[in-house]
Amino acid sequence: MKITAVSGWAIPTEWFSEQIQKYFVDSEINVIYPSDPFDSEEARIKLNEKSADLYLGYSLGSLWMFRHRDLFPKTSIKAVLAPILAFTKEHDMGGKTTSTQLNYLIKLLRRNDNENPLVDFYANCDIPFPRILLKTLPSRSILIKGLEFLQSVIASKNSVLDFKVIVGENDIFLDAIKLKNLIPQTQIVTGAGHAPDQLLSKLARTLNQ
Repeated sequence: MKITAVSGWAIPTEWFSEQIQKYFVDSEINVIYPSDPFDSEEARIKLNEKSADLYLGYSLGSLWMFRHRDLFPKTSIKAVLAPILAFTKEHDMGGKTTSTQLNYLIKLLRRNDNENPLVDFYANCDIPFPRILLKTLPSRSILIKGLEFLQSVIASKNSVLDFKVIVGENDIFLDAIKLKNLIPQTQIVTGAGHAPDQLLSKLARTLNQ
């Protein structure tokens, strides 16, 4: 299987590719990290670099897929893990993070170059990858652009009807029950959080059925 995956915010592409490979062992994996998630031309170019059987969006990557959904081949399988319709709590579309919290993180990243905000983010998500991979992350300006994307973009629940949707029961950023109400085909993984591991496992089992 050829897989094109769109990484989550501040998730190193190399690490994410390794996680996917664990559950899709013989697959050819291409991981995208958008420099500007608002940019539809960048999205078109990145998606045209390699064709895929499965397009997979994780966290911010899911919102990117919803935003640019018209660029995906109609016959491909499209799946999202930890899906975001609207990130902030105020939109009442499954997000748990308040606008104030998100604005604070943006200010922290603009103000300094230390790694503490990112380390805290990974710890809260229970995402266990080697600290050295922090060095492989995009620039601060790209990370901030990603947060601005999460801050402002809202996906219609009607735009996700042909997606396979998987979310963790205990996701720190997402209300799984609310998402299930908004997107009926959502599968909730018991005991899982925001980290992609158990969500990928569930997706692999689903596709093998």
